[in-house]
Amino acid sequence: MQEQSDNQIVQTTQSSVSEHENTSSSSRRRFLTKASVGIVVASMPARSVWASGGGVAQSIVASGHGSDFAEGVKIAVLSAGYWKTHCTTNHSKNFKTVFGGNAFNKTTALPSLSSSLTFGQILLASGKSGLKGPGNCNFHMVAMYLNALHDGDYGLKYPLIGTDQPFKSNSSFAAYLYAKAMQNPSALGTELKGIITTYHVPSIPYSE
Repeated sequence: MQEQSDNQIVQTTQSSVSEHENTSSSSRRRFLTKASVGIVVASMPARSVWASGGGVAQSIVASGHGSDFAEGVKIAVLSAGYWKTHCTTNHSKNFKTVFGGNAFNKTTALPSLSSSLTFGQILLASGKSGLKGPGNCNFHMVAMYLNALHDGDYGLKYPLIGTDQPFKSNSSFAAYLYAKAMQNPSALGTELKGIITTYHVPSIPYSE
């Protein structure tokens, strides 16, 4: 039997190592996407100001790369300003019914606003009214919920809800956002805005 040359052995070994690394990387990416809800909510590259800031919403800013999510396609979301004037049928949705609790009071940071408050009232509110919440958390929570709800429409790429997605239903995603808001609504609002401005649909101007 003819022995392999040293070069052939090295090449074979390198090929095996490379295949193992690719398989391991792929497996890790699938695990992070399916098992770590916090990472896939934002699906954005880490930013030191968010990822190392220790904020309550830290688990919703990604650790890794946006391209590791949604089959390598970077996410694209829309601002609350867009939802204020588009797809206004969503304006009738009740905040408490969707999120499972009252919207947050700007002054006290408590979930104490009226249980009858609608998406439309929050989206159309002036900054002085306080309906947007501390850090505009109510405002941006509505936007992120609608982004996930309308994935695939209006240039959106935010596939979080579905059988093979991190959240099985609209309500489970809404509950996750609300739980983060209960920890620190102002921090959540600030970080959600950062996600939206960084990954806004390129073809549509950002607005609030």
